[in-house]
Amino acid sequence: MEKDTCSTCGSTKIIHDAAIADLAHGNQKKELSIHIQKTDNRFFNKFEKGALKAKICCSCGKVDLSVENPQALWEAHLKTKNI
Repeated sequence: MEKDTCSTCGSTKIIHDAAIADLAHGNQKKELSIHIQKTDNRFFNKFEKGALKAKICCSCGKVDLSVENPQALWEAHLKTKNI
C-alpha cells in the first residue's frame, strides 16, 4: 500500500488511484482519459489512450492527477510530430 503525505497540509489520509468518471447518457459511467492521435489517416485514426487517476488528500481536499501510461502517450505524441 502506498503511503505518503499531502504536499499542502502534511496529512497521511491519502486515497491513491481514484478513478475519475463522467456520468453519460442514462447515468453510464465513462472513465475520463487523455487521447493522443497515433496515425494520420483521414477516416480511421488510431489513438493512444491513458486513463486519468486521482490522488486525493482527505484532510484538505487537494487532488493531484496522473495518467496510467505516460510513456505510451509520449511515444504517440512523438509520432504525430513526425507525420
